[in-house]
Amino acid sequence: MVRSNLPVYIQPSRSVLELFGPNIGHVALLAIRSILKNRRSLEVAFQQIEYRQHHLALSSRITSLGDLVVEIEIGDPSLSHYLIVEDEYRLAERQARLENAKVREAKRRLKHRGRRW
Repeated sequence: MVRSNLPVYIQPSRSVLELFGPNIGHVALLAIRSILKNRRSLEVAFQQIEYRQHHLALSSRITSLGDLVVEIEIGDPSLSHYLIVEDEYRLAERQARLENAKVREAKRRLKHRGRRW
């Protein structure tokens, strides 16, 4: 087996850097491994993991150059082991917009219903 330097960038928040300091490399490794273990997608809208009794929220994206960017922030304990893949997020967002458009159209029709030309 040969190790390679992959184009992976980690963007920890200021609070994560202050909390973990020199251990940020371990946090980054855990974040990348947890994303890879999903086996669903490299683009993650939200994933919650736990590291040394601290909850961390992750998101990842692939840039136009093919680099993987992983952002790490302090998480919420009530959302432990939560995962939202980017494709699911986009689909839910699209459905919400469609539903909102239907509601606006129905309101517009009700508003104009009583008019006579």
